[in-house]
Amino acid sequence: MIDHRVENIYWMARYMERALFSLNIGKSYLGYGLEASQEKWNYCWQRIKKGMRIFSTPEPTNSSLPVSLFFLLFDSENPLSAMSSLFSARENSKILRDILPVALWEQLNEAYFLLSSTTVTSSLQPSHYPLITSTIEKMLLFGQLEYYLFEEDELWAWLRAGEYIEKIGNFAALLFAYDPTENKDNPSFEEWEAFLNSLFLLDLFRKKVGLASLSFDKITSFILLANKYPYSILSQLEKLMGCLGIISQEWIVDMAQSTTKELLGKIVDSYRKEVSSENRKKLFLEIQIACNSIHQHLLSAIG
Repeated sequence: MIDHRVENIYWMARYMERALFSLNIGKSYLGYGLEASQEKWNYCWQRIKKGMRIFSTPEPTNSSLPVSLFFLLFDSENPLSAMSSLFSARENSKILRDILPVALWEQLNEAYFLLSSTTVTSSLQPSHYPLITSTIEKMLLFGQLEYYLFEEDELWAWLRAGEYIEKIGNFAALLFAYDPTENKDNPSFEEWEAFLNSLFLLDLFRKKVGLASLSFDKITSFILLANKYPYSILSQLEKLMGCLGIISQEWIVDMAQSTTKELLGKIVDSYRKEVSSENRKKLFLEIQIACNSIHQHLLSAIG
């Protein structure tokens, strides 16, 4: 396979995952934000920005809920918005039309046009909730179809590797943003619910742990180590290792494999002993740094 097309597959996957992350955060926090005071929403919005690694992008001076979520989802001038990410995913997918299964192209195309069809120009309204939900559903269906339409070859592995790296980095960044040592206030129960829901974790956490036990420490442990749950960081790292094993049959990715293995060991070791708040926060940063290193190693392998 031509190198640049592998890179297109990888970037398409990362942009898709980024768009899904942004959309589900917007959907999950909309309900909380409508009920929260402006002061509480301001604190929450700072956590969201930090968790989504929005640092250098120009942001709205008005931090009200409608303006903030518009910036997060629909603002084409924000390169990290869901709209911008979906656009970039679609641009990469165009180059892959002859090898991308038709059903995947259709889901991606429909998700993009659904989101871009809105006439919203400056602020998000509760009436946009069904639109956001429908777009998320199409993107989740895209992910489900991957398993049926792709063989487990290097093409599939590059696609999944892009998704896992993006997802792991996003989870670690959002956990870092909610670390108590990073915040002046304590998030409310309702905000914690929105947090869990934004990671597709709320129902499972309610079933396995219980919301009565809701705390940052319990949430952190669950997201990092619940390896029977496919969205945990440990589980995703293990799956990433599997993808890299497939990729290594055709590409030299030993550095990416080594970094992933080292990160797996750090996560497991950190929870074999009592972890201080400082070391826990350091771990979240190390996960993000490692994901960036794996990303760079893979791009170098492509050449």
